[in-house]
Amino acid sequence: MPALNGCGLLGSSTHATTAPAKSYTVTSPVAAVVINGGAGMITVTGSSRTTIAVTEHPSYSNDAKPPVTSHSVATTMYGTTLTLSYSCPTQLNCGVGYTVAVPRGVTVRVSDREGAIVLASLAGPVSATTIAGAITATALGSRAAELSSRAGSIIAAFTAVPDSVRATANAGEVRLTLPRAAVYKVGARTRVGHTTISVRQGATANSVITASTDIGNVTINPA
Repeated sequence: MPALNGCGLLGSSTHATTAPAKSYTVTSPVAAVVINGGAGMITVTGSSRTTIAVTEHPSYSNDAKPPVTSHSVATTMYGTTLTLSYSCPTQLNCGVGYTVAVPRGVTVRVSDREGAIVLASLAGPVSATTIAGAITATALGSRAAELSSRAGSIIAAFTAVPDSVRATANAGEVRLTLPRAAVYKVGARTRVGHTTISVRQGATANSVITASTDIGNVTINPA
């Protein structure tokens, strides 16, 4: 989780301030991008680019100091890693949204507390976790994906057959769309809702799919 000091969503407060967006490019070659969010929408899009483009969208209460953002490149367990994070100087509401464009094959790990996470056109391993917010992933070529939301839907579509997918929610729909030609080993459950599995299944399949929610439907469809 990010190093936050009492940060939270601003909601509809008439005292909210949106600070000017800040954009920059990271030219160092990296194997992974880690985003430690807190309050704000996070969008990560992959492409054939070789650099990383970041736009930060800070917001905060009028009676609070703006969030302080940071980015650093260091060696981690994922290899050379770009880490984005922020902190709040005061104990009042503040947040930072991120729009990030990355090379398609990098590892992407995103954590948020309050806000939606959007992933698109990524081919490296992905991980997305939020406490309150939806997770939407499109055109994923990732071999491994872990998606988790306590309060919010998880909707993910894959263009390549993954080795493993784990999508878990506490309250919200889980819907996965997978390549039609493959056979999958599927574990799916919901406590309150319906489970629909339309992909081909096999107990010895190499592609393992786990999808669960406490409240909501679980749907696993072929593309």
